[in-house]
Amino acid sequence: MTAHKVIVTEPIHQAGVELLERNGVEVVQLPPGSDEETLQAEAPRAAALITRGGVKVTRGFMESAPLLKAVGVHGIGCDHVDLEAASELGKVVLNTPFALSESVAEMAVALLFALSRRVVSADKAVRAGEWHRKYGDLRGIEVMGKTMGIVGLGKIGAATAKRLKSFGVKLLYNSRTRKPELEEEIGIEYAPLDDLIERSDIISLSLPYTRETHHLIDAKRIAAMKDGVYIVNTARGRIIDQTALVEALRSGKVAAAGLDVFEEEPLDPGSPLASMDNVVLTPHLAASSEEAMERMAVQVAEGVLKVLNGEAPDYPVIN
Repeated sequence: MTAHKVIVTEPIHQAGVELLERNGVEVVQLPPGSDEETLQAEAPRAAALITRGGVKVTRGFMESAPLLKAVGVHGIGCDHVDLEAASELGKVVLNTPFALSESVAEMAVALLFALSRRVVSADKAVRAGEWHRKYGDLRGIEVMGKTMGIVGLGKIGAATAKRLKSFGVKLLYNSRTRKPELEEEIGIEYAPLDDLIERSDIISLSLPYTRETHHLIDAKRIAAMKDGVYIVNTARGRIIDQTALVEALRSGKVAAAGLDVFEEEPLDPGSPLASMDNVVLTPHLAASSEEAMERMAVQVAEGVLKVLNGEAPDYPVIN
């Protein structure tokens, strides 16, 4: 019997690869920098696909993949997969929703403190022999006593809130549905989005990207924010109108932004963001801890194996 071929678009933790191989699967790792054309060439022999989001999984690919049974998303966000096409073509899409929330929440907190205490600029100052800057532009702020609005109180948003509660932050949230149990457990207050925008000193985004959330944070909402607001985004870049954000950072309306995600990735080195001192930029790596990477690789491999064996995956997006 010919082994199932599972195409992996970007590197995953070896634990996931070994799990697939122990179960008789042939793992085909695409070379670094692969694009939709590279993936398309593998379509005829793919029984399943594991993707981390760097390559779009299009209708054309799925229509050209007669053996394809499953698309495994190594992570939570599925905005790079044509879900409508997958549903129409009978392809199972699964993800790993319980694997990365802790790591992404920790990254959101790390970005916030890097901003509030000017950590990156301070590091550069010491390396440049500019010790005297400690008396001037490197002065930060405390987060204790500040109001933080979390947009999206799913697993990541809740994990972020729990961590920040211990720092004496007043917490607001907005989500598609009220979360009374979390309101009580964490001590977090529900607020309509525009109310949250107006009241928050710090805004953290942890919601999925959809048609409805495209440019949810636009010029109008930024104008309604407090002067000197801090913004952290570990969700998806296109939730924020990046052009409007750049203008607000230049004017000081937004004091600082910690961004792990961008409208176009990778971020163009010529982007205005790349030359700003009041931003901290990371390359979409909030989930990239050793522990989360192993959990995601194992969970996505388990899900793919279940589908290949005719079983339902534990975490289906489309089943």
